[in-house]
Amino acid sequence: MNKKLLLLIIGFFCVYFSPYFIKGHNAFVQIHDNLEQLNQTGIFDGRFQGSIFPSEKIPDATLPGVAPIFRVGQLSIAKIFFFFDYFWGYVLNEILIRIFGFVGLFYLLKIFTRNNGFPDYLLVLISLAFVSLPFWSPGYLSIAGLPLLILGFYNFYKKQKLLISYLIMILYAFYSNLFVAGIFVGIVIFAVYVYLFFKRKLNKHLLLGTAVLFIGLLVSHYPFFLIVFHYKIPTNRMMQNFNGYGFWETLKRIFGHFFTSHIASQSFHARFILETSVFITISMFIRKNYEHLKIILALWLYLILSSVIFGIYYYQPVLEIINKMNIGFRMERFYFLNPAIWFILWGILSVEFYQMMKNKKTAKIIIAVLFVLQIVYGMKNSTLIAYLGKPTFKEFVSRKQFSEIEQHLNGNKNDYRIGCIGFFPSVANYNGFKTVGSFSVFYPLAFKNNFYKIIKKELAKNEEIKNFFLHWGIQVFLFDDKIGKNYYDQNYIKNNIENISCELNLYELQKYKVKYLFSAAQISNAKEIGLKEISRSDNPKYYYRLFIYELPKTQLKITSS
Repeated sequence: MNKKLLLLIIGFFCVYFSPYFIKGHNAFVQIHDNLEQLNQTGIFDGRFQGSIFPSEKIPDATLPGVAPIFRVGQLSIAKIFFFFDYFWGYVLNEILIRIFGFVGLFYLLKIFTRNNGFPDYLLVLISLAFVSLPFWSPGYLSIAGLPLLILGFYNFYKKQKLLISYLIMILYAFYSNLFVAGIFVGIVIFAVYVYLFFKRKLNKHLLLGTAVLFIGLLVSHYPFFLIVFHYKIPTNRMMQNFNGYGFWETLKRIFGHFFTSHIASQSFHARFILETSVFITISMFIRKNYEHLKIILALWLYLILSSVIFGIYYYQPVLEIINKMNIGFRMERFYFLNPAIWFILWGILSVEFYQMMKNKKTAKIIIAVLFVLQIVYGMKNSTLIAYLGKPTFKEFVSRKQFSEIEQHLNGNKNDYRIGCIGFFPSVANYNGFKTVGSFSVFYPLAFKNNFYKIIKKELAKNEEIKNFFLHWGIQVFLFDDKIGKNYYDQNYIKNNIENISCELNLYELQKYKVKYLFSAAQISNAKEIGLKEISRSDNPKYYYRLFIYELPKTQLKITSS
């Protein structure tokens, strides 16, 4: 790769990540499925405080009394980045997954350009378009690393570059998530290996490389397997139960998924990729001019099947069967592989288009324009949002506000817990407060049942939230029926919800050493239920409006729940 292309790549990365380096903590960081679940990464008081093995030294920050093994989480390389400061660890992770994503797609597509004159700068552009996507950060290399993973398997198939390929397997195993992409990668690998077996093209390096990958994934996710298969602790996943859709709605979901992308794995293929890919594929058949037909058809088939699976999974008759199985895992998530598949397909088809065109200069211009447009669209939905999005990271974690609140509280905050009403408990955890609830995808069913005693009366006032907690249960929050379950816009809560009536079971809260309630709205019946307002933080310069209540110092007698 020449110096000009290296400068282009470096320039892209400088522009793409400029919001973080220019604005720092005043940049926007995605909240949904990210900042709202900081606790799951082991972030407490602004940095990673987890451990490789279960230990009482891991802060019992969110779910009191839950066994330490539930606090270990996934053994990921990314956690090293968070040791000193979460924000800059987050930025480093974002940079690294894109470097690996770029390298993977560039060298994977280069396989298809040997001896056909397809220029490297076009490979650079499509690889930059791929890494301009707003990958789901907690998934680490799950999505961005797929081209690199496929490249490793290609090397095994060709029995070349074996050492680097085994290292790729280890990297992916400890820098991705088994339940985001790993399981679905395994299913695809199995299907491909069946084909290779009958073609007598399966070799020992393919098998050994797969073993290295999945043994690594098992080790990196060992807490889950110990909990389920060794300790056999019933978890919240056993109670998950979803409502499905009718036939026509299912059909709409199939087509909708094919033409768009899931929020957790955005591919942005609808504007440029889909149309041009269909056009080139049709042109190939009309001209009977194609070199990589089998691979192209296999990629199209995967994209179609992933959409069909996504739709049918939620077809009510199918979902009823799945709910009865109590799997606790959503097997429709093949869409996590789709961004990489779309870009690999687009890249191969662009090579085919280049070979079909007699005027190579025109072909280069058309392809380059399309790739640049895709880069711009990707950056619009990532870099621009990081510049302009609200709330900023600094506003969301609100360190200064929580520090001021702490001055009005009595005792060491490590000796008690707080309850969070109307905002994410992860914010309190980030500020060093232990909470009674959290965003938790995997925790003991016994805790869920006990927590239900706390919020039972409140949930009785709102059937939607009640079903949301009982049948999904990942958000273990002190819900309020007026505020609802959407905490993303605190300005809306400030402007539209002046007060709430609290029906939480304070006796059950006291069992968990909850001393204070932090509420995003004033509690109108505070005195009536024994709460004492000791402070309020309603300065408009802060993102949150918080009312601080102290629970009765003498333990309440149990009342009907």
